[in-house]
Amino acid sequence: MAKSKITAILNVHREGLLAVPAIASIYRNTDRLLDAGYEVEILGIMDRSDPLTKSVIESRFRKDVTLIETDFGDAGLARNHAVNVATGDFLGFLDADDLWGADWLIRAADMAQTREASVIWHPEVSIYFGDAKLAFYHIDMEDPRFEPTGLALDNYWTALSFAAHEIYSQNPYPPTDLREGIGFEDWSWNMNTISAGLLHKVVPKTGHAIRRRLRSLSRMTLKADAISHPGDYIKHVIETRDLQMPLQIEQ
Repeated sequence: MAKSKITAILNVHREGLLAVPAIASIYRNTDRLLDAGYEVEILGIMDRSDPLTKSVIESRFRKDVTLIETDFGDAGLARNHAVNVATGDFLGFLDADDLWGADWLIRAADMAQTREASVIWHPEVSIYFGDAKLAFYHIDMEDPRFEPTGLALDNYWTALSFAAHEIYSQNPYPPTDLREGIGFEDWSWNMNTISAGLLHKVVPKTGHAIRRRLRSLSRMTLKADAISHPGDYIKHVIETRDLQMPLQIEQ
């Protein structure tokens, strides 16, 4: 059976030289996919990038990579544009100041072949470095410890996901509007996709490295006291929760 086509998407803003290791991470992963028989496409989406960043991206990527400049000024809308351009059966996202574990894409692609298309895949752990140092373990929705209501209070998964193309095309990221106090497009997207009946799962023994910087979208969103997009997630949780299930209290 022919293997799927995988599109690796690098979302670029103004990372400058920090994009160099991210590009190397893309190639480590896509080379392993090629060795395993997958077809590969690489997209670089440069959203309002500065001259240094554009120079780094253009000089470090090989000629067969598709580079696109956009003027959204919005991470979610830039991802949506990448989805519209991508030709892969499955898509994987990486921000240009972060890193994938060397076997992330191959493990995610292999896992995706074993499940129906309604699954969104995440690494088991994200290691934060830079201005914040911590290990963030992602929860699997099929893990008995998963608590749906908790997602309304805190985001369980980063934006660096892997899923079938149609999942992203049918569930676009919402825009960010910090002036109106609306942000956290990845958190909002996670809730929206669950409300749409999709499943978020973890690929065992995989990880990402996430760079924390003093000036970042997440810091700006917190400073603006923004909230996630209003939606029907809580209504979905209430309607789908098994009311006959006994309340479990840890001793």
